[in-house]
Amino acid sequence: MSKVSPKRYTVGFKHVGAAYDEALMLFKELNERGSWDKVVNAAYEENFLKKRSSKWIQVLLRYTKKRYFRKNSLLPEGNFLTNFLNAVNSNQARIQALFQYICESHPLVDRLVVGLVGSNLKSYNSFRLTKPFYSDFISKEAEVHPELNEWADYTREKWRRDFYAFLRSSGLMEKHPSTLVKKFIIKPETFAFFLYNLIDKGLSPSEIFGSHLWKRYFLTQEDIEEKLSECQVKGWLQYRSLGTIYELVPEFSSLGMWIDAIE
Repeated sequence: MSKVSPKRYTVGFKHVGAAYDEALMLFKELNERGSWDKVVNAAYEENFLKKRSSKWIQVLLRYTKKRYFRKNSLLPEGNFLTNFLNAVNSNQARIQALFQYICESHPLVDRLVVGLVGSNLKSYNSFRLTKPFYSDFISKEAEVHPELNEWADYTREKWRRDFYAFLRSSGLMEKHPSTLVKKFIIKPETFAFFLYNLIDKGLSPSEIFGSHLWKRYFLTQEDIEEKLSECQVKGWLQYRSLGTIYELVPEFSSLGMWIDAIE
């Protein structure tokens, strides 16, 4: 059997970064206007993104479409995300949802979140992500991903700064100049959004518990059970466990029905 090559790391993330505010504005417009084409036209004609150049508008539109409206095996489709962002009142819940899509779209972001940030948060409640600490991790990654050695010094540094900005805007790193990283508290609405999608896809409770999505949120087995209990209190599902046997009984027939109920 041939060995599967790891996904090649690209520099794309540094072109736009997290862009949470712009993405949320685009989703708001999409909910109001009803179609992506209308949003695109208005972005140029009305400049509701408040950008000085059409090129920057083009970049934001392209990355928003790429991140949030492509089908993949783990995340809810873009129409469900649009409805969820409109349904919830918590901006933190919205950003935590978008966080998953950014990790999914950029393999190096995902690797840094899970492999660098996650592994250290597993050992410590908080840690300082210093520049040497980050650079050492990237050097080790370059042994598996030699394309990283092709990046210019400027590109590497720009990527690091954008990744730190991503952590800060996601609520994981303290404001500049601090590099202290701490776990964020996942909102139950965000957890349930991804949980219902996994249930819709027919995953078993054990597969749901082992999903890569929870690693991006740094959730332990105990944390997942706590989130399930929060969802149960809200009347969104029933959860029971007996040793290593788990039972999940959703109170709504689908992700879409759950989103309609929380509006």
